[in-house]
Amino acid sequence: MKFLYSDEPIIASSTCNHANAALAVIRISGFKHLSQFLTFFSHSGPIEPRRVYYTKFISGSEVLDDICLTYFEGPKSYNGENILELSIHGNTLNTERILKFFIEHAGCRLAAPGEFTYRALKNKKLTLSQVEGLDLFLNANSGYALDQGLSLLSGNLQEIYSELYDLFLKHKSALELSIDFIDDVGEATAKGYFDSSLENFKNKFETLHRRVIPMEHNLLQPELVIAGLPNSGKSSLFNFILRDERAIVSSIAGTTRDYLSETLVIEGVKYKLIDTAGIRDASDVIEAEGIKRTKQKMQHSFFSILLVNPFEMREEFMELSQLKFDVVYFTHADLPGFDAAKNSVLKIYPQFGSIGAISLTKNIHHFEKELTDSINIKYLSVTKDKPILLDRHKSLISQVSSQLIIYEKLVTYETDVAILSSELNILASCLSELLGIVSPDQILNSIFSNFCIGK
Repeated sequence: MKFLYSDEPIIASSTCNHANAALAVIRISGFKHLSQFLTFFSHSGPIEPRRVYYTKFISGSEVLDDICLTYFEGPKSYNGENILELSIHGNTLNTERILKFFIEHAGCRLAAPGEFTYRALKNKKLTLSQVEGLDLFLNANSGYALDQGLSLLSGNLQEIYSELYDLFLKHKSALELSIDFIDDVGEATAKGYFDSSLENFKNKFETLHRRVIPMEHNLLQPELVIAGLPNSGKSSLFNFILRDERAIVSSIAGTTRDYLSETLVIEGVKYKLIDTAGIRDASDVIEAEGIKRTKQKMQHSFFSILLVNPFEMREEFMELSQLKFDVVYFTHADLPGFDAAKNSVLKIYPQFGSIGAISLTKNIHHFEKELTDSINIKYLSVTKDKPILLDRHKSLISQVSSQLIIYEKLVTYETDVAILSSELNILASCLSELLGIVSPDQILNSIFSNFCIGK
């Protein structure tokens, strides 16, 4: 979305219009006067803001729908503009018909994704961090992501940022005090104020910085990757966990030539379960590309599962053995000689035994509970310290940390307050962006590309 702002009326369905539903909600925003729409409704009396009215939606003498309408008068509205909200019957044909009616007869245009919220940002009804929180909340895959999104949206995390910025401004004023008023307050008083304000800022910042946990995986959409050599049982396990014949199961090596992914919910967390191509030296171009993607997925997965068929080992297993896996399972336990084959593999690769390699047996449901428990335990462990999820925030907090270290070193030997002030301005820039005081267009494009139409 290119943010060339226009103040023309926009309209969109803020509920999903891809499937029939009992109700759909249509929003119109940015109009000057409510009177321009009154001829479309059978209601004849005045319409007060923030009250719901049951009325008929009409075109001339034809009734198009029975609806409820609510008027939110700007600037006391979600985005600071006049907003008309219509609750209509949610048949998709009906939704499209009413949208088209307003476009053709009321001078509205369809809103771009996130344009209602962009107007809220522009009109200072929401900060950039609150917009990011709304994005996180709307697209969350777990209860933790929902909570952090809501914390940003409601201002709780934003309040921490604001407190941090206030402490920074106090330290900045302490530096300015030593520049302009040193003769009035005295050197000792100025230095005491300078040191204590810096210490207060550092202490507050460290509580925030501890929540920036380095991660190789995306916690917003954690991936569970099943890996192994061809014919190790990856697709069978993938289908079993999903309770669906999603992946093709075959004894022919290389059947899965690219990774497959499906959504899996465990203890309220939405994961992406991935069945990967078997690792082998492939001559087929498509299969080779699939294997390349498999290796990339394994490097960045939240939880990795290695399946080992001890009867069919290849030299490519050496490459697999050097990667990190959360669990290892030996398959084909029903075949004669399984224990001996498994022990011979563990003799060569003893590291797999140390992380609890077990066999997939007929008691598959016990295995499934054990696997899901392991995944959930890891997720709870990773989120127990309330890590910051948004990459932009993590990056800015890390930048502040690096700049703070440079500034602290400079303070120990530099007496030129002009140089200190220059370094402090770099810190101010990072903090301003974290707080949402500045908002580069590329950040806005990244955020609003995730928003749905009508929000």
